[in-house]
Amino acid sequence: MNEQQANRHRNWESTMDFEDSSNKPLLQIDRRTFLRGSVGLGIAAVGRIVQPTTAFARTPRRGGKFVTGVKSGSTTDTVDPVDLNSTASLFVSYQLGNRLLERATDGKLASELAESWEPSDSGKTWTFTLRKGVTFHNGKDFTANDMVYSLNRHRGPDTRSGAAGLMKAIKDIKAEGPYQLTVALSAPDVGFPFLMTNAALIAQPEGEDPAKGIGTGPFILDSGQPGVRYNFHRNPDYFRPEEPLFDELEILVINDDTARISALLAGSTHFVSDLTPNLIGRIKSSPSVTINVADTTTFCYFVMQTNQAPFDNPDLRLALKYAVDRNLILKMTQAGYGTIGNDNPINSIYPLYSELPQHTYDPDKARFYYKKSGHSGAIDLYTSESVFPAAVNAVEIFQQTAAKAGITINPKRVPHDGYWSDVWMKKPFCASRFGSLATEDQAFTQPFASDSPWNDGNWYRPEFDKLLVQARSELDVEKRKSLYHEAAKMVQEDAGHITLMFSPSINGLAKKVQGFVGDHFHAEGKNFARCWFEI
Repeated sequence: MNEQQANRHRNWESTMDFEDSSNKPLLQIDRRTFLRGSVGLGIAAVGRIVQPTTAFARTPRRGGKFVTGVKSGSTTDTVDPVDLNSTASLFVSYQLGNRLLERATDGKLASELAESWEPSDSGKTWTFTLRKGVTFHNGKDFTANDMVYSLNRHRGPDTRSGAAGLMKAIKDIKAEGPYQLTVALSAPDVGFPFLMTNAALIAQPEGEDPAKGIGTGPFILDSGQPGVRYNFHRNPDYFRPEEPLFDELEILVINDDTARISALLAGSTHFVSDLTPNLIGRIKSSPSVTINVADTTTFCYFVMQTNQAPFDNPDLRLALKYAVDRNLILKMTQAGYGTIGNDNPINSIYPLYSELPQHTYDPDKARFYYKKSGHSGAIDLYTSESVFPAAVNAVEIFQQTAAKAGITINPKRVPHDGYWSDVWMKKPFCASRFGSLATEDQAFTQPFASDSPWNDGNWYRPEFDKLLVQARSELDVEKRKSLYHEAAKMVQEDAGHITLMFSPSINGLAKKVQGFVGDHFHAEGKNFARCWFEI
């Protein structure tokens, strides 16, 4: 998820030529432009994507059936976009539908169903000009009325959508003719278009049953067995005529990590998602598969409840931040995959990232702040193996490094069942993980804003909230970047997060698969339409 320019992105031109073609854990421890229109971003997002260097040197070929194995599917899953409650359902949604916008590999906004987007009233109103000639899988023409209907399904007090939080800022959505959409916000937000890339916000035909999975996407659903498999065929009327390349697609739900890898090695699948670092060694030794690694904005952390003793003491919080060896945890629990955190939610994938001095492991500083805090006695830290890969080991490493500063950490391992309901945001100190967030505003607001339901450290700072409000309406890029820099400093020094690392997206592919690109925001599923088999 961090640190180098993402430099490989397939430029899918309509002029391209086509050809037809019918164990044991690896490590253990003793462990636009911002707007396509009048306001520019001016800064490219930075991140690392590791993939085969030949992936873009081949001529795309049509044909074949692409079989994938993905994690986290359930028999309760549905194709209705207001109910995207699993990783598997997200992969499915990218085949069925399109959003107004998508995010390119370099982090910039790119057109999907909206050809252009422009702000007015300092970013309080947004106008989207829609593509013409787009049709749904049932043959109906796509219009602005369909987009109004689709977005409104994620709004209001009765929606069950996971995207409802993003939509709260919207005051009204109107169709201004068949191909123009106007979104009025309750307050200015210059980053609003990025929120329209959310996986759930796909266009659906008004008046059609949303559970049928009818969209405008590259593949048409033939059959679905939630928690087991989904079968698709190529959409012959897709508005991007160069996509998709495969004739058929099958998404298998394989929740077990070892079973997914075995399916790839056996040739039963051509792609598997969510490889865990401790199992990658099995793939590295195989000549028939490759590994794709993309840095992401997902971060793993320990969180302290700052409104509860003893973590209401800022000196104790700093002591613990200096008592953790992030590099060691990354190396020993993640096999070195990912990048270290710095006690704030922003990394260099975000366009407005600016570097802060790194919180490094420093037993002397930790001892100084611990003594200054006046605390004594063991500190309970709750964790479960399901929080993030090797979360229990991470706590044990922290226990060892903190002991060198005279701080006693008492690991409290609890079962997976009930962790998120009974431990997270309940216990004063626990391990946690925050999923990929689309914008700097989201990354600061959801975990840290005083009125956020996900403020898991119970950290309340009115001056911080004011910075976020100011940044949302600041059109000048450098000024907005400076405001987020100040926000990051406040979080790093005072908030309750000890950010250990940003975890990558790691996927496995059969070597004959070409054109696949990882994604910094866990939207890998949208790239299935851009892959093909090398013969």
